[in-house]
Parts: sequence; structure tokens; C-alpha cells
Amino acid sequence: MCSKICKNIFTSTGSILEKGNCKKQRIVYGVVTVSAKGQIAIPVPLRTDLDIKQGDQLFLLKRKDEAGFVAVKLEEIDSLMHQIQADDDFLNKGRK
Repeated sequence: MCSKICKNIFTSTGSILEKGNCKKQRIVYGVVTVSAKGQIAIPVPLRTDLDIKQGDQLFLLKRKDEAGFVAVKLEEIDSLMHQIQADDDFLNKGRK
């Protein structure tokens, strides 16, 4: 359970989706449409919850099952790379 005070969760249109659920448990933020230019708009509630701001860079990974992709803030990837770099046993952990 989230230790923060949980607020109402809103859909992209502003109506209440679920009341009293923690944003850390929320996984669905709506549906987006790909434009003719291949662009999508990230819903405001998702941008707010993940603190995604204009100019932030997202690292995109295709899922193994090809069901879609995962977007991770580039600063989080940088942090992960530094952890891997500092972990002498990282490669050995993956081979077991």
C-alpha cells in the first residue's frame, strides 16, 4: 500500500475513475491514438504521476512478446546503467 495520501484518480477527461486508490497501483491511464506523423499524446494524469515534463527524454524498448513497448525516463536508465557499472557481479547474476 502507498504510504502517501492517495487522491482520486481521474480519467483523461477529468471524470473520477476510482476513488481512494493509490496512484502507485494504477496501471491504466486511457487510450491514445497514433497520429499520421506517428505521434501519441501521453495523458496528463500519467505525466503527472511520473513527473514527465516538456523536454524530458524517454527511452523506448520493444517488448519481447511484441505486444507493445515500454517507455522509461532517460534519467532512470542512466541511474540503472551506473548501478550495473558499479556491480562487479552483474554479469555473473544473469548467467546463473
